[in-house]
Amino acid sequence: MQKKYLVVLAGSPRGGEKTWNSLFKYVVDHLHADLAVSTTDDYLSENILFKKSNYQWIMPNPVNFDNYFEKYFSGNWRDYLLLGKELGLYHSGIISFAFKDYIFRNYKNILMDYEYIIYTRFDQFYTDYHPDFYSDKIFIPSGEDYFGICDRHAVFRSSRAEQFFSIANYIDSQKSLQKMPKFLNCESVFKAHLQHEELFDLVERFDRVSFTSSTENDETKWRKPELKIFFTKGLMIKYPDEFLEALKNKLSKKNFSTIFLREPVLNLYYFYILTRKIFGRLLKQKNKSICDIHGEYFMSERYAKLKVCPECSDV
Repeated sequence: MQKKYLVVLAGSPRGGEKTWNSLFKYVVDHLHADLAVSTTDDYLSENILFKKSNYQWIMPNPVNFDNYFEKYFSGNWRDYLLLGKELGLYHSGIISFAFKDYIFRNYKNILMDYEYIIYTRFDQFYTDYHPDFYSDKIFIPSGEDYFGICDRHAVFRSSRAEQFFSIANYIDSQKSLQKMPKFLNCESVFKAHLQHEELFDLVERFDRVSFTSSTENDETKWRKPELKIFFTKGLMIKYPDEFLEALKNKLSKKNFSTIFLREPVLNLYYFYILTRKIFGRLLKQKNKSICDIHGEYFMSERYAKLKVCPECSDV
C-alpha cells in the first residue's frame, strides 16, 4: 500500500536549522510524510535534515553542471540555456534541471511508493500548516511567477512524476525551441515545460504558506538577501513580497490571537516590513518600473533591461 506523501528537498541545503525545523513542524510531521534530501556530496553534514530524513539521494559533485548534461544529453540544451544566461537560466536553472533528472533517473521506484510527491527546496521557511490534497492536480503556491509560474514548490501524484521531472529532456529537444517564452527565465521555462507535457491545465494554485529564507553564510548564485529578521540569529528574507504574502495568509485566519502568538517575531516583522512598504522605503525603485500592474518585478536587477512588460505581452 502506498504511503501518501514523500517530501523531496533538492539543491543546496540553504536556510539553516530554524528553516528546517519549520519544515518538520508544518509539513513533514503534520502530513505524516517521509522525507528525501537530494544534494551534492560536498554538502554532506550532520545537520537535522540528514539525521531525520528517510532517504539521502546524493549526487557526486559535478563541479560544473555542464558535465552532468554532457554525460546524459546530446541535443540543444546548451544553446537553449545560454539564451537565458543573463536571467539566471544557465547558472541556477541548469542546477535545478539537473536535480530533477537525477532524482527521477535514479530513484523512480521509490517515488512510485508514494501517492503524492511534494517537490520543494531546502530554503523554504514554513509559516503555517501545509494543505492536505486529494485530487489529480498539480498544486503550486500562488505568486512569485515572474512571467511564468513559480518553480519553488509543487505537489503532484507520483503517476505524474515522469512528466514533471522531464524538464531536462524538454530543454534538450527541438520542441523547446519551437515555442520559446519571450522572457527566458526559470519560471517561464517551467511553465513552457508543463504546457508541453499537457500538465499546465491541471495546475491549481493554493495560498502560500512559506517564504524563501537564507542565513548570512549561505552561498547563492542569484539574488542576495538584504532583510534580516530581528532576534532570529541571522535568518534572512530573499523575496519581501513572498514573505508578506505568506504571513498575510496566516494572519488572515479567524483565530488571529492564537496564530499571532505561534510565531510572534515573524508576525511583528511582517507588520514592520508592511509599514516600510506602505511608506515606500522598501520599494524605492518601484518608480523605475514599466508596468503599473507588475511593477514590483522590476525591483530586481535581472529586469533592468526590459523595455516592455513580458507578462502584459502574453508570454
